[in-house]
Amino acid sequence: MAARWWRWCVFAIMAVALLLVFGVPSASAQRKKEMVLSEKVSQLMEWTNKRPVIRMNGDKFRRLVKAPPRNYSVIVMFTALQLHRQCVVCKQADEEFQILANSWRYSSAFTNRIFFAMVDFDEGSDVFQMCFVLAMTSGQMWNHIRGPPYAHKNPHTGHVNYIHGSSQAQFVAETHIVLLFNGGVTLGMVLLCEAATSDMDIGKRKIMCVAGIGLVVLFFSWMLSIFRSKYHGYPYSFLMS
Repeated sequence: MAARWWRWCVFAIMAVALLLVFGVPSASAQRKKEMVLSEKVSQLMEWTNKRPVIRMNGDKFRRLVKAPPRNYSVIVMFTALQLHRQCVVCKQADEEFQILANSWRYSSAFTNRIFFAMVDFDEGSDVFQMCFVLAMTSGQMWNHIRGPPYAHKNPHTGHVNYIHGSSQAQFVAETHIVLLFNGGVTLGMVLLCEAATSDMDIGKRKIMCVAGIGLVVLFFSWMLSIFRSKYHGYPYSFLMS
């Protein structure tokens, strides 16, 4: 009986020790976390007071948007405003984004929990290469919010659908497929840019150019075919779509 009692005492002491070491953060670590968070919010508020839309480069984006701790949200617009990019749509979208940010900044509902920012390609091209961008444009946030099934199996025929037939819903598998297609188009564009600007042998650049065009045409065609299957009556097609 005594041995069993001592055994339970040892287990209890070990459990408390593990909880203290791994389960409960130390007071100093918590204070440091709060200080870092306070500094980040103060920096964002200072920039917002000067300009409602905060301009971010790669370092600012990783530190203030990606890295914890964070108790706020940042609405980020990815754009390319430099004149040599000749992006007319980017300029128009920027004007609307500025109006939206100004409306939020000077509204009575303004808080330090939502900030507006933008990343210009020429100031943070590394941000555009992050995989999370492809995931978000493929609908991963919708999956996180709605929690749809991975796919749908017809109970009568046994046929498995990976693409939802409605424009108002989607499957998780659909996100993965669109993510793959977006990645293929992106890789093709990267190859085309490298072929145009690289100092490599002309033969290799031609191969890169052909491969880039092939990837863009193939994956964009497949992506458009998904769009047509979800938006019934869409009149345009491209190759295999």
